[in-house]
Amino acid sequence: MNRAEFMSRLAALLQDVPSAEREEALQYYNDYFDDAGEGNEQGVIASLGSPEELAKSIKAGLADGGNGGEFTESGFQNYSQGNKNQIMSTDQPSNGAQTGGFQGEAYGAYGQQAKAGNAYGQQEGMNGKQSRKQMSGGQIALIIVLAVLTSPIWIGVLAGVFGGAVGILGGLLGIFVAFLAVGVVLTVVGVALVIAGIAAVFAAPLGGLTLVGGGLIMTAVGLVFVWLMVLVVGTAIPALIRGLVNLCSRLLHRGGERA
Repeated sequence: MNRAEFMSRLAALLQDVPSAEREEALQYYNDYFDDAGEGNEQGVIASLGSPEELAKSIKAGLADGGNGGEFTESGFQNYSQGNKNQIMSTDQPSNGAQTGGFQGEAYGAYGQQAKAGNAYGQQEGMNGKQSRKQMSGGQIALIIVLAVLTSPIWIGVLAGVFGGAVGILGGLLGIFVAFLAVGVVLTVVGVALVIAGIAAVFAAPLGGLTLVGGGLIMTAVGLVFVWLMVLVVGTAIPALIRGLVNLCSRLLHRGGERA
């Protein structure tokens, strides 16, 4: 027997069942076959039993009150019957049920222990936070006292660091000014030589051209120096300032964390 034969026979056997319940039953078992897949038709038929047995079970369940139940693999099961079976199984517990009860009690006890542990942990955490706050206040007072007592030392160190930074910046600024001055001087001298060469080219062509060539070279070298100084101002000095600012912020951040 295949699925089509099974469902056709079941539909014929349920002709005396109200149409709504019959359609619901046929739809349920068709869906049951669909969920199992085509390759499992024989297994489904074996689990459902013969169409006659299944139809008999459905009719018996509907006769006991079909408005309060559901279709299952063994036919139509009434909710009241299921509750009755559950009450009977509760009145006469099996070994498995007793074991499950013992396990439930054990898990319940474990849950109570876990709750007690969590409460104890929360209490300890609150106590720890309070003690840390108190210790932090004492540490702050101690740090203030030490800062006042050691102020000559760290003020001197900060002054030295600041002086060193200012010295480095001053040295870099001096180098920048020197190179810029060299570039400006070379540019001015080169332009002057070019003008002088142009003026002398009519009287002494060779000498005038020499002056013009030398002036162009000096002008090019001077412009290169000026361009390099502009590049230094635009990149190196801002990078140095950012580095110093980051260093100071890290030192202050570490000091705050220690406090």
